[in-house]
Amino acid sequence: MINVLLLGDSIRLNYQEEVARLLNVNANVVYPKDNGRFCLYTLRYIHEWIKDLSPKDGEFDIVHFNCGLWDVLRLSNESGPMISEELYHESLVRIVERIRFMCPGVKIIFALTTSVKEPGFEPGIEIGERRNQDIVRYNEIAKGVFNKMGIDINDLWEVSKKIPDDARSDQVHFDTDKGRMVLADAVAMFIKQRLI
Repeated sequence: MINVLLLGDSIRLNYQEEVARLLNVNANVVYPKDNGRFCLYTLRYIHEWIKDLSPKDGEFDIVHFNCGLWDVLRLSNESGPMISEELYHESLVRIVERIRFMCPGVKIIFALTTSVKEPGFEPGIEIGERRNQDIVRYNEIAKGVFNKMGIDINDLWEVSKKIPDDARSDQVHFDTDKGRMVLADAVAMFIKQRLI
């Protein structure tokens, strides 16, 4: 049985159970209860999640992760994203290096950041906004980093753009049954193709 670790923000939290169900014949899929939030939070806690969830020390075959929606958040009093492009680039490299250190020989997959319905305000309180133009730019940064590092890229950006707005509960989240299923199918299929 293949061991798969799913990491990421609330987008991952919404599809994780369905991905585990879709892959249950081929893989043991685990994930933390915690929201991975932005890249620095993921970098800080990734070793704990791997340690707590690994069947044996670092014995994951695949790690599928995402981070980006928190990174591009523009706080209401600031002109740019919360995490700079340079820090996002550096943090993605460090996350991959940390995964490789903790899980030698693991296959790593990065899921591009999903689109938002603009204005992509934080649900419930208007502390800031997310813009698709920022997401496109940060996805390009991720592609540049991971193409050089030999990391597979799951293009959830393109998948998310085809999901109708009524599959969202707000401007950011695809946590209706329809939205959740489309993303879960895309993640499960991408992972399944790499199990062979």
